[in-house]
Amino acid sequence: MTWGKSKTYKGNWVAGKRSGYGVYKAVTSDKDRVTDLKYDGFWKNDKKDGKGELEIREISYEATMLENRIQNGTFAKDQWISGYDVRHGEYDPPYYFAYKDSNMSLKLLGGAENILDGLKDGYFFSFTYQKGKVYKDVGVGDEFSQKQFRSFIKNVEKEIKPHINQFEKLAQKL
Repeated sequence: MTWGKSKTYKGNWVAGKRSGYGVYKAVTSDKDRVTDLKYDGFWKNDKKDGKGELEIREISYEATMLENRIQNGTFAKDQWISGYDVRHGEYDPPYYFAYKDSNMSLKLLGGAENILDGLKDGYFFSFTYQKGKVYKDVGVGDEFSQKQFRSFIKNVEKEIKPHINQFEKLAQKL
């Protein structure tokens, strides 16, 4: 189905609503930007619902990249609820990384290369980790022991390394 010149959906329908697997693409504009959106995944009652990947690219009319974003994982009622959320934009720091599932939450702000080494060496803007009662939140300007933080990272390295590797892969797509 095509709406106007800038919106398309190719996929399954149930009772006139997007349901099942499908790909939706839209290019929209407002007073200062053009937004290019693509969702490739599952739908229920015209809403993103189930596994999928949402890509959003926002560009100013002056051809400046404002933000590129990928949300990959599980959606419910049009909202991302678990998996990966990676953003790159015209702000400092340039990258935002998040992973969450029912057991753990991990957020990082900083650069997109050698993230794990950067954490060990203190080259990051902010780091937040939560799993059960374990909670660590450290950011630029906070007083913390780099030695203790490095030890913490080594303790959770096996758990966070696959997610950091995925952050780096998704950042390359941006």
